[in-house]
Formats: sequence, structure tokens, C-alpha cells
Amino acid sequence: MEVLAHLKEALEALRERSQNLIAAIAAHAEARLGYEAALDALEDARARAIREGLEGRNEQARQAELLEKAQEEENAVRSARAVYRVTEANLEMARVAWSLEKEVLRALTALLGDR
Repeated sequence: MEVLAHLKEALEALRERSQNLIAAIAAHAEARLGYEAALDALEDARARAIREGLEGRNEQARQAELLEKAQEEENAVRSARAVYRVTEANLEMARVAWSLEKEVLRALTALLGDR
């Protein structure tokens, strides 16, 4: 009976790890989308800086404004990349935890089968 109790605990832990893994996958996907959106915004800001810089109206003020906007976008990319890296680490930890729980469940099932 003790093995059966451990088996139930392992199954519940595996269910919890599965939910954590699903949440980590979703957070990772969301962070990736945010990172990609920030990259797109930076690319757009750079293209706008080139395009509008060529128009030449109040050139120095416009260049300063465009430079500031590009720097803001670069900061947004850095921030999004940091979030993305954290979610990658969290996803990997969730995968490892899930795998460990799965192995515990297999071992307990094998133990139960030997009885």
C-alpha cells in the first residue's frame, strides 16, 4: 500500500509539473512575440530615421528626435530580450522538473509491477 500511496503522490506531482510546463510554454511564446515585436519596432524606427532624415526639415532637431526614438526602441529590445531569456530558463527548468517526475512515476510503476 505504501508504494501505491507514493504512486498517487508522484502522479499528482506529475500533473502539477505538467501544468507548470504548459504555463512556461505559454510565457515563453508570449515573451518571444514581445521580443519579435520590439525588434520590428526598432527596425521601423531605424527605417523612419533614415527616411525622415532625408526629408531635411529642421534637420538637427529631427535627427535628435529620431535618435531618441531609436534609443528608446533599442532599450525596449534589450528589455524584451531579457524577459525572453528568463522565460527560456524557466521553460527549461519546467521541462527538467516534468521529466524527473515522469521518471519517478515510471520507477514507482515498475516497483508496483514487481510486487
